[in-house]
Amino acid sequence: MTDANAFDIIIVGTGPAGLTAALYGQRLGMNCVVFGDVPGGNLYMVENLANFPGFPGGVPGTEWGVKTFQQAQMEGGLFTMSRLESLEKNGDGFAGTDVNGISYSASCAIVATGRVPIKLPGPHSDAKGVNFCSVCDGPLFRGKDATLAVVGSDNAAAQHALTLSLIAHKVVLIYRSRELMMDAVHQERIAARDNIDLMPETEVTGYVGLDLVEGLEIAVPSGGTETLPVDGVFLAIGWSPNTEMIKLPVETIDGGYLRTDEKLMTSIPGMFAAGDVRDTDLYQVLTGCADGARCVLNAAEFIKRSQG
Repeated sequence: MTDANAFDIIIVGTGPAGLTAALYGQRLGMNCVVFGDVPGGNLYMVENLANFPGFPGGVPGTEWGVKTFQQAQMEGGLFTMSRLESLEKNGDGFAGTDVNGISYSASCAIVATGRVPIKLPGPHSDAKGVNFCSVCDGPLFRGKDATLAVVGSDNAAAQHALTLSLIAHKVVLIYRSRELMMDAVHQERIAARDNIDLMPETEVTGYVGLDLVEGLEIAVPSGGTETLPVDGVFLAIGWSPNTEMIKLPVETIDGGYLRTDEKLMTSIPGMFAAGDVRDTDLYQVLTGCADGARCVLNAAEFIKRSQG
């Protein structure tokens, strides 16, 4: 490995936490290498980021991601624009190898890889018409008089339903709980859309169709089962931490989220975690950014102590 591949900090992820870590890290004088190929991470799924300070009326998630990426890039870190294949120990530090087989070393690592949507298990779960991003895939149904289902009841499900209500003839919001789990603002907006139908206390048990989704099998409150014809389904049933690239015995909590201490360091000395991948109590862009800034400050202190 050449000196050109040696850095102070490996940052894994180009979402809000990773980009902020790169921005703050470079400004602290840390030489950072950043892995990830989507500026803003999962924010491409957010049509309008309405709760981030400084943007009255909100900002498209993709726009926020691109601008923050550009801001971080201007500070001089190396953005590989590739995903990390493995993160391992390298002596007292760490080694990161990307999907192209190129390896980099660093004294510290910050894992800011976020979360990935959970799939609804069952036959034909990979069929065409099963989607996770209404902003990306919703426009495919424009002008088709479509009936679309959204499965879930949190803010992510609300954003799917609201986005799709501008495209589809009808949107059916299906959720197992008695009450919606989204915040009050989203509930008000959902109630104001005439073409969004609610199906509480209802569980999706399977898909109808082979290569193309034609409907959903649902368990209804009465205890029976029905088939609901739909042209597509958008899932918002939960998330799981994106940690497959970590090839280290790191401590986790229930659900696989990385356990961190008050310095946001994991159980592995020198490896920190920021944003949605760790044991946070608030999954928000704002808290992800705060985590990223704190991580590089603590990583810089760790490196200073290690060097005596």
